[in-house]
Amino acid sequence: MPKRIANKNKFIKGTMTIIICLALIITILWLIISGIVSLFTKPKEENKPQEQTATNSISNNDTATQVSTTVDNSVINEWNLKLVNKDNSVDRSYVPELEELNDGIMFDKRAISYLRNMINAMYKVGIKNVWVQSSYRSYEKQEELFNRKVTYYKNQGKKQEEAERLAQTVVQRPEMSEHNLALAADFNTVTNEFEKTKAFEWLQKNAADYGFVLRYPKDKQDITGIVYESWHWRYVGKEHAKVMKEKGYCLEEYIDYLKGAESV
Repeated sequence: MPKRIANKNKFIKGTMTIIICLALIITILWLIISGIVSLFTKPKEENKPQEQTATNSISNNDTATQVSTTVDNSVINEWNLKLVNKDNSVDRSYVPELEELNDGIMFDKRAISYLRNMINAMYKVGIKNVWVQSSYRSYEKQEELFNRKVTYYKNQGKKQEEAERLAQTVVQRPEMSEHNLALAADFNTVTNEFEKTKAFEWLQKNAADYGFVLRYPKDKQDITGIVYESWHWRYVGKEHAKVMKEKGYCLEEYIDYLKGAESV
């Protein structure tokens, strides 16, 4: 083989070896660089704090009723759970959207269908002697009723402060009455004779299915600050009413329960 051809072949082999080595080096460098780039550019999972949820479950007639509240207490601020009493007043500017039940009796438009359905259910089982005597009251009307009760006690010889204290156990001051919310229904003659009626017996068993609870129970007077009122029923919503019934809570206790109070 001529010397020039041999040198040419040797040159080609050397060149190919160099090219292969360079290719390997470039490939290795590319892999290294890619790894470094991906290490710094890989999206990190954000450690988003999961919304803390306090969940309370009860079983009612084999149907699980669950009430969940987030730490911002959004459930407690729902319109149907608004707590109004001597320690929690409603702003006088608040006037709910009303709808007439009958004979000038007004109720919150969002809840009136539940009240109608509950009364109609009583009618269907033969309980006809039941009616709503009082529901929504303006702040002016509530003030008139409160002052009338104060006068009643003053006429019995009570001083102003004592008369007001006694009056408030029966008739709340304006802005401190559930009747200002249009979510309370007072039945029949508005006396505890109502507890002797079939309507009261039916309500105790079935009112929660329509979202209503007995607002001022006999055994909760020290908590509500209101004397026992068998006639006064409050709309809170079916889900909440069933939990309250199962656990035997008045609204004050239920609100504490939703807040996670250990004392409840």
